[in-house]
Amino acid sequence: MSDADRARWDARYAREGLVMGPLPKPLVLELAPALPRTGRALDIACGEGQLAIWLAQRGMHVTAVDVAPKGLEKLRARAAELGVEERIEVMEADLDHGLPEISGPMDLVACVDFYSPPIVAQARRLLAPGGLLLVELVLQPPGGDSPHRAPPGAALEFAAGLRVQFYREGIIRERALAQLLAQQAPAETLSFSG
Repeated sequence: MSDADRARWDARYAREGLVMGPLPKPLVLELAPALPRTGRALDIACGEGQLAIWLAQRGMHVTAVDVAPKGLEKLRARAAELGVEERIEVMEADLDHGLPEISGPMDLVACVDFYSPPIVAQARRLLAPGGLLLVELVLQPPGGDSPHRAPPGAALEFAAGLRVQFYREGIIRERALAQLLAQQAPAETLSFSG
């Protein structure tokens, strides 16, 4: 992201209160029964931290990454207020330069409303056996060419080699979205016969 992108997001998050509301995206709440309650999670482009905090409240340890200091300040303050700050590691990073140094494995990698094939490719390598990839992408309008919007089918490309648990693409809640939950193959179970 450029300095202009950082400044734009900071200006947005500098407004009073939670600009995006207190809850994670509706997709997350819809898929809540399928999402882990323990282990480690990575929240890419976490913004004000709605998803990171929700995951921490459920029992996960979360690494939350974003470019905007103002959004991360809100995340830290709200996490402390809710008593989950010990479960959230906050990292400021310009994702145009790749993920910062993050150690895996991750039981959940979430990339919601942020389109970056290189970042998702990096993050997939952090998935634990049986780990989940949760993606929501804003789609390009017909004839559009925004680098921040995904072409049709991009979410399924992110799932190559994974087991697709949930997928839909189209107009969802008046937005053109692609939504995906996919799972890394579990570790092989050894069996012994005597």
